[in-house]
Amino acid sequence: MRAQVRKTTLHDPADPSPSAPSGSRTRAARRRARVRTRLVFGVLLTGVAVLGAAAPAVLGTMEDYDSARLLHERSRVAEDAVVLSHLVADERDALVAAVAAGNPAAARGEEELAHVDTAAAALGGSLDQPARAALAGLPAAREFAHSDEATAAGTFDAYTVIVEALDGFLRTTVLDTPDDAREPSAEALPYLARAVDASSATRGLLLAALTGPGEQREPTSLAQRQRVREDAALADFDATAGTSAVGDYEHALTGGEGEAAAGLLLVLTDEPVLSPEDHALDESAVQASLLERTRLQRGVLTTLAGEQTDRIRTLRDAELMNLQLTAVIALVALGLAIGVSIQTARSLTRPLAAVRIGTGRVAADPTGQEPVRYSGRNDEFAEVVASVNALHARALSLHQHATEAAKQAAEIAQDTGGLRAERDRLLTEQNELHARLAALHGAVHGMFAHHAQRLLILTGEQLAVIEGLESQETDPDRLAVLFTVDHLAARMRRHGENLLLLAGAEPPRQLGEPMPLIDVARAAVSEIERYELVETAPAPPPVWITGFVARDLSHLLAELLDNATAYSPAGARVRLTGRWADGELLMTVEDEGQGLTQERLAELNARIADPVTPPPGAGSAPGPDGGIGMGLYTVARLAARHGLRCWLRHRPTGGTVAEVAVPAVLVEEGTEPYPTHGEAHQQAAPARSPLPVREPAGTGPVPIPDPRTAEHVRTAEHAEHARTADTAPRFQPQPPPPHAITDSGLPRRTRGVTSPYDDPNGGRPAVDPEELRRRLGGFQRGARDGHRDAAQARGGYPGDFRDSAATGEEMPS
Repeated sequence: MRAQVRKTTLHDPADPSPSAPSGSRTRAARRRARVRTRLVFGVLLTGVAVLGAAAPAVLGTMEDYDSARLLHERSRVAEDAVVLSHLVADERDALVAAVAAGNPAAARGEEELAHVDTAAAALGGSLDQPARAALAGLPAAREFAHSDEATAAGTFDAYTVIVEALDGFLRTTVLDTPDDAREPSAEALPYLARAVDASSATRGLLLAALTGPGEQREPTSLAQRQRVREDAALADFDATAGTSAVGDYEHALTGGEGEAAAGLLLVLTDEPVLSPEDHALDESAVQASLLERTRLQRGVLTTLAGEQTDRIRTLRDAELMNLQLTAVIALVALGLAIGVSIQTARSLTRPLAAVRIGTGRVAADPTGQEPVRYSGRNDEFAEVVASVNALHARALSLHQHATEAAKQAAEIAQDTGGLRAERDRLLTEQNELHARLAALHGAVHGMFAHHAQRLLILTGEQLAVIEGLESQETDPDRLAVLFTVDHLAARMRRHGENLLLLAGAEPPRQLGEPMPLIDVARAAVSEIERYELVETAPAPPPVWITGFVARDLSHLLAELLDNATAYSPAGARVRLTGRWADGELLMTVEDEGQGLTQERLAELNARIADPVTPPPGAGSAPGPDGGIGMGLYTVARLAARHGLRCWLRHRPTGGTVAEVAVPAVLVEEGTEPYPTHGEAHQQAAPARSPLPVREPAGTGPVPIPDPRTAEHVRTAEHAEHARTADTAPRFQPQPPPPHAITDSGLPRRTRGVTSPYDDPNGGRPAVDPEELRRRLGGFQRGARDGHRDAAQARGGYPGDFRDSAATGEEMPS
C-alpha cells in the first residue's frame, strides 16, 4: 500500500500569522514563491531550449517535404499540360488544313472544342503565368482561324504559341526537380515534347499543302522547317536521355506505320513545293500514317512523364517519413528534458523548504530559538544549515555585546547633544558672514562708483578753469601749453568714465537729439593721446547717430583709436572710416603696426564678445603673456550696452583692423552733406558747437607752434591696451613731419626745437593769439561743449557734472 503524501505547506512560526496585516502577508507569500517560480521558469526555459534546438531540423525537413509536395503537384499538372498541348495541337492541325481548303467551319466539331475548353479550364489555375497568359489567347486564335483574313500560316502561328507555352511549363518543372529525383530521361522530356510538337505541326502543314489549291508554297516551307526542328529535338533527346528511354522510343517507332510515315515525310519535305506526284498521293492515307506516327511519339512522351511523376511521388513520401521521424525525435527529447528538469527541481525544493523554515525560525528570534536541525544529504544545503547555526551562535554572542553597547550609546548620546548645538551655532555664524560679505561687496562697488563720480566732477571743474584761462591768454606758447593741459584733462575724464562703466553705473536711457557721425568721430579723436596720427579720410557717411548712443559710440571709438595709436610705429597713420555694409553702419579703425598672431587675435575677439567676465589680471598691467587689458574690456562693455558688434581682424598689408557694426535702428540718414573746408573753420571758432569739429583730411598747413614742454605730457605706459610685448612692440613717439596739422585736420604736436636765430623771440614768426585760439581753442571747446550738450540732450550722464557745479549742488561724499 502506498503511503499518503502530505501536500500541505508547513507553517513556520516565523511566518506572518493570518491575523497579520495584508501587506506583510503579501510580501511573505511573494518571498515564498520566488524560488519555486524560478524553478518553474527553468523547466520552461529547458523545454524552450530543446524546442529551439529541434526547430531548425523540424523546419528544414518540413521545407523539404513542402518542396517535394509542391513539385509532385507541379509534375501532375505538367502531365495534364502535355495532354492539353496535344489537344490544342490537334485542333491547330485540323484548322490549318481546313483554312487551306477554304472551309474552317468543318475542321472541328462542337464536342471536340468543348473538350479542349474543359481541359483548359480545369488546368488554367495550376499553370504558371506565361502558360496561363498563352492559354487565355485560345479564343482569339479560334476567332482568327474562322475569320476571312485567316491563312494557314497565321493560324499555325497563333496556335503554336499556346502549344509551346504548355510545353515550356513541362520544361520548367523538369528543371526545378532536385538532383536526387532527376534522371537522364527526365532531363530529355523537354526535347521529346518539342519533337512531338514538331511532328504534329509537320503533319498539319503537309495536309494543308495537299488539300489546298495551288502550290501552297508557304505551308510546305513551314513543314520543312518543322521537320528540321523535329530532327534537331530528337538529336538532343538521344544525347540527353538514357539508353533505356532512347530504346523505348526507337522500339515504339520501328516497323509498321512508324517507318512508313517516316518515308512519307522524307518524300513530302524534300522540296519547298509539292510536286505533282506528291499531290497524287491519297490524302486520307497520308493523314492516317502521319497521325499514327505522332500518336506513337506522344505515347512515349506520356510514359516518360508518368515515370517522372512517380519518382517525384516517391521523393515526397520519403520527405514525409523524414519529417515524421524528426518530429518524433524532437518530442521525445522535449519530454525527456522536461522530466529531468522537474525531478531536479523537486530535489531542490524539498530540502530548501526545510532549510527555509528552520532559518526563518532562527532569524525571527536568534537568541531564543534552538539551532536548525537538518537530516538530509551532506550537500550544499547541509553547508547552509551549518553556516546558519554558526551565525546563530555568533548572534548570541553579539546580543550580549549589543546589550553592553546600548548602555555605552546612551552615555555617548548625552555628549553628542553639545556637538550638535555647536554645529548649529557655526552654521548660523557662517550665514551671517555670507550676508555681511555680500553687503560689503555692494558697498565697495557703490563707493567705487561714487569716487569715480567725484573724480569726474573735479575733472569738469578743471576743464572749466582751463577754458577760462584759454579765453584770456594771449601768449601763443602759454596758450599751446593750456591746450595740452586741456587735452590731458579730457583724457582724464574719459578714464574717469571708464571707472564708472566698470563700477556698473548705467546712464539713463533717454532719447536725445541725434548727432552727426563726423562729430562723433572727431570727439573720439580729441580724447586720445596721439591724435595727430589719426586721419578720417575718406569721410564717414553723412548720417546721424541716435542721441543716447552717440556719446558711448564716441567713447568706444576713442578706446580703439588709443589702442591703435599706442602701438603704431613712427610715421605710421591710423585711419578712422565708416561705410554701410549689409544694412549696418560699419566703423573701421586701421593701424599699421606689427599685428597680432592668429591665436592672440582669436583670444581677444572671444574676450570682446564677453562683456561679463573681467579679463584675467585686470588689477595689473598686462605682462608678456597677454591679457585683454581694461581698454578692450571697456569696449566690450560699451558694445554690449547698445547691442553693437565689435571684432578685430588682420590687415592684409600688415597691422590690425578693429571694426564696429552699428545697427541701422541707431542710425538716421543725414539731410545735409558735411560742411566744406571753410565751414569747418567757422565751426571751429570759439563759438560753442554740439561736438568738436575737425578740418577734413588734406587741408593746407597752418603754422601752429607747440611748446617745448609738450614732450612732458606723453605717457609711456598704456595698461589698458591689449597688445602684448612680444607681438606688438611699443614704438616711442618720433618728431612729426614739419607741417603743422595732420591729414585728418587735427593740430599736430611738435617737440620743442631750437630756433636757428640767436634771439628766440625774434627768430620765431609772429603768431596771432586769436588765430591760434581760433585754430586750437575751437577744437577743444567744441569737444567739451559737445559732451556737455549731448549729456543735456539725454537728461544727464554720470560723468558730466557741469550742471551740478553750476547750480552749487554738492555730491554726497
